[in-house]
Amino acid sequence: MMSVKNETVERDHEVGAHVPPGFLAWVGHLVHTHRGRLLAYSRRRGLDAEDSLDAVQDAFVAFLRIPQARAIARSPDDAIKMLTVLVRHDLMNRRRKVRRRRNVEDVLRLVDQDDAESSEELVARAEELARINGCIQRMALLQQRVVMLSLLDEHPHGEVAALLGISDGHVRVLLHRAREHVRHCTFEYDDQVPGGD
Repeated sequence: MMSVKNETVERDHEVGAHVPPGFLAWVGHLVHTHRGRLLAYSRRRGLDAEDSLDAVQDAFVAFLRIPQARAIARSPDDAIKMLTVLVRHDLMNRRRKVRRRRNVEDVLRLVDQDDAESSEELVARAEELARINGCIQRMALLQQRVVMLSLLDEHPHGEVAALLGISDGHVRVLLHRAREHVRHCTFEYDDQVPGGD
């Protein structure tokens, strides 16, 4: 029993030897102070308990990689702002992965339904999707983000407004204009898209 305790103390001492003095204390304080608020934020954004914990842990790891992390952590307000941004980015990345997975599943479903639709119909549908994507790429960056968050990621308008720092009304106006743009937009494969080659 005594040897197990000694081994634990030695292991803790070895871990402590690899980190700067005081590192564990300020990191522990940072995690203790902000973990609950970040977990609640993740849960409000639709993650379950396990995914929320993963997102918050990833945010702390990303925070600690920032060269100025210790200085930022001295201000609780600055620390929670930075950590919230990191959690938000993690959530957006998770949603993108889900959306990509859903798109792959849709394509596989289309392939399985090839008896129901002719090859001409499948090509026409693919061309229409390419046209819509090309039209979206022509939009201003803010409008693209509103479309992605609202229509593809299915965020409520209020949440999109908060994420982008604009009003709910502005989100609705940008979505209305985006729908009109896509309805009347013509896009050919050889058209140049802003930001393209």
